[in-house]
Amino acid sequence: MKKNFIKLAAFLLVVAGIVASCNPPEPDTEPNAYPKVISFTEYSLQETSCQWTNLPYNEKVIVINSSEALEKYLSCTEKTYPAVDFSKYSLLLTSGYVTNTVSEIIVKDLKQVSSHKYILNLDFDLKYKDDTEPWNTALMIEKLSDNCDVVLNLTLTVSNVILPIEVADENILDFFKTELPPFKFVNPLCFFTDIYDWRDTCILINNIYEFQQSYECEKKLPYIDFDKFTLIIGKKHLQSRPSYCFCEQKIVEDSVLTQIIKFYYGGGGSDMRDTWYHWGIYPKLPDKPFYVEFIQIHQ
Repeated sequence: MKKNFIKLAAFLLVVAGIVASCNPPEPDTEPNAYPKVISFTEYSLQETSCQWTNLPYNEKVIVINSSEALEKYLSCTEKTYPAVDFSKYSLLLTSGYVTNTVSEIIVKDLKQVSSHKYILNLDFDLKYKDDTEPWNTALMIEKLSDNCDVVLNLTLTVSNVILPIEVADENILDFFKTELPPFKFVNPLCFFTDIYDWRDTCILINNIYEFQQSYECEKKLPYIDFDKFTLIIGKKHLQSRPSYCFCEQKIVEDSVLTQIIKFYYGGGGSDMRDTWYHWGIYPKLPDKPFYVEFIQIHQ
């Protein structure tokens, strides 16, 4: 009986060892468990005599831990920048470029993902601009060691770009070729007849009635499906005749609609003033305020 008891005890010890080896480790319940959200205070030079300088604009985060390091990136007429107690705090400084206008930079959060690694999440609200624009932001947080790695993560919200459709209908093309040619040395006989010769203007046409009202002649209007499309026609005053070249048009949509029209001026030409007429058919546009921006490009 005793021998059987010993065998049973040995068997149970083996089973217990197998079960223990298969169980996963207990979850980390330490306060250092990651990721952790880190609090911060935005650091601004507004209403001071200082501005940022020597910024790398490389979308990297610089960890600043001393006044001497901070002053490498400051240009001040007076030493009046907001003080930072570097015995308790670090400053995170980051900068870069975007191909748009920065309407707003939102610091979404700062997370610590390991003992020496952090992720800074920035949200950008961008408005259309046909150029690059610099940006920068700075945050004050609890003291970090110099060997900490802070990675930048950007989320960009950009404006919607709407391109005109490629018109293949010969009736539409022939109509505008004769009734609204690109250049004409007097006001067209059939459009814009009540608008001063040298005044720039543009109109959106969203139904057949508006199309009829804009046209002063007797020629049959071509069919455009205004349930699906918006017609835009306009005119612009030019200083000379007609060494200009129409290059591109598009609409940028954010809180408003902005039609961007690019043109190239080749120089030369007559000194006489001229008017340039343009048109385009777009996918149906929403009901928003409408503006036109002409951009001269150089080749």
